[in-house]
Amino acid sequence: MKREFKFIILFFIILPVLYLIFYLLIPFLWIKTDEAFHKGRYDRAIDYLSFISYIQPKNSESYIIKAWLQWSIAKSLQNEGLPYEKILNQAVETYKKGQKNSPKNWKIYYEEGMMWEAFGKEEEAKKLYSISFKLGCPRKNKAVKVNIE
Repeated sequence: MKREFKFIILFFIILPVLYLIFYLLIPFLWIKTDEAFHKGRYDRAIDYLSFISYIQPKNSESYIIKAWLQWSIAKSLQNEGLPYEKILNQAVETYKKGQKNSPKNWKIYYEEGMMWEAFGKEEEAKKLYSISFKLGCPRKNKAVKVNIE
């Protein structure tokens, strides 16, 4: 009797409450990410995006936005003549993790290509753009400056 009661409590009370908390947590984290971004707290936004990608590893947008923030910071550092390689490598790691978890999502490859293009690495950009086109990226894209053909 006691064992059945524990199962009923677990199944009908605890699991739905956990699901509801989990269901509400993701939108809350996106809101916190947006707030942090608009306050210029990019480190906090990156932390929130890390947590989102941990909870939802197939969510490509969290990887894309996190990596974009990372490489944007790296680009700013490079423009100021400061060391930027560490944060750029973090962006690369973020893209690779996103590609591993969503290997057929063309957006992740495309966005990494844009990063390499911004850093003047056209060959890297071309490789990633080619992968993104094979996965379904529209070919007519005005953002791409390098010649892919």
